[in-house]
Amino acid sequence: MELALPPAHRLARDNYAPRAATFALIFLTLGVLSIERSRFNTLECFLAVLTFLVYPHLAYLHTRIAIYSKRAEMNNLYVDCILLGAWTAQIHFALWPSVCMLTAVSLNSAGHGHISRLFRSLAAFGAAAAAWGAVIGYDFKPDTGPLVTAVCIFGIQAYVAWVGALVFIQNKNLVHTRNTLLTSEKQFRFIAENVGDMVALLDTQGRIFYASSSYQKHFVPDTVRPGANWLLLVHPDDREEAKSFLNAIAASAPGKRVSLRLVSATGSWRFVDCMGNPVRDDTGEQQMVVLVSHEVAAFLDLVSDDNVAAKRELVSKEQQLIYDLQDRLSALDKRQDSAPAPQFKSVEDIHKYIEALAARKSEDGRRTTIWRFLERITLAVTLAGSSFNYYLLSVLDTIYSLPQNNFYAVRATVKTSQIIIFYLA
Repeated sequence: MELALPPAHRLARDNYAPRAATFALIFLTLGVLSIERSRFNTLECFLAVLTFLVYPHLAYLHTRIAIYSKRAEMNNLYVDCILLGAWTAQIHFALWPSVCMLTAVSLNSAGHGHISRLFRSLAAFGAAAAAWGAVIGYDFKPDTGPLVTAVCIFGIQAYVAWVGALVFIQNKNLVHTRNTLLTSEKQFRFIAENVGDMVALLDTQGRIFYASSSYQKHFVPDTVRPGANWLLLVHPDDREEAKSFLNAIAASAPGKRVSLRLVSATGSWRFVDCMGNPVRDDTGEQQMVVLVSHEVAAFLDLVSDDNVAAKRELVSKEQQLIYDLQDRLSALDKRQDSAPAPQFKSVEDIHKYIEALAARKSEDGRRTTIWRFLERITLAVTLAGSSFNYYLLSVLDTIYSLPQNNFYAVRATVKTSQIIIFYLA
């Protein structure tokens, strides 16, 4: 049975290789420093192996088994500060190795939390150095040899260059993502501004994120501005139905439709067919609703409220007819594996579709008549050719059945490619 660990957070994956390489370089630096100072301690060497060669891999493993991988990596950065601060005191504050470790701490902290995390990390680094120095005794030996100095300078330069390359890659990805989002936004706005339907983006509370220009033609600008309540555009008698509609979309019902009345700036209203689809994030939480409203009846005055029930029933029947025809055509196209079914938005679209079918049927009838005539001519020619071939075959069979010694060639005509044969009785 294999134990499959979940992947670590992106920050942990990005920090794994730099942390392992930096700690390995510090281990090499401390080894050279021990050689220069002619001091070797078995326990210190063992702790150095655990700290600089084993700990980076354990820190990455921690981010993979932790429930909150990002938080685990942030805690690992504080552990880095504490360990490097303690080792700064352990090497008696040797100048270049201490600068090397302090530079690594500063870059990591500033890159992952700006100034606030930088100050907290430096405080942890200094507290660990002071605490461990108090344990082993403060013995300042800042001098280092040329080899240790060269290794530290090389390590600092390599680490800074590595971090700079990572920052460049991240900035490049951010710029690419931003350009992609801007392009998508422009395309969305272009589509939304050039369609006759009213397109709106709503949050989970029904507030407007975005409303297409088609809203501006019929409603007061303040009522369709970002942050306005979309439900206030709905006729008061239909608002409960509109709330239920939005709640149904939030409960994973994409493509749900409803017919509502929207009240215009002049006080008149009209029937619209609303279709909504939820937009969710990676965790499945609903972020917004894409709402498309299509007009199914012209604006009606408030004085005609007495006929609302009859007109609403008529509109509902028309819409139901459109939905049923659309579903049947879609099911037929799926069975026949043909082109997608046409989209109907009104009864007029159905009439146009039927007229197009009638015109196409008439054209298909004319084509069928022509092809039928051509088929008959082809059949007649084929039968005539078959009869002629049968006659030729009969003549040749009769000639071939005669004795060959009774034939002789008299002459051959080159122009007509004919050979005159006489039969001697």
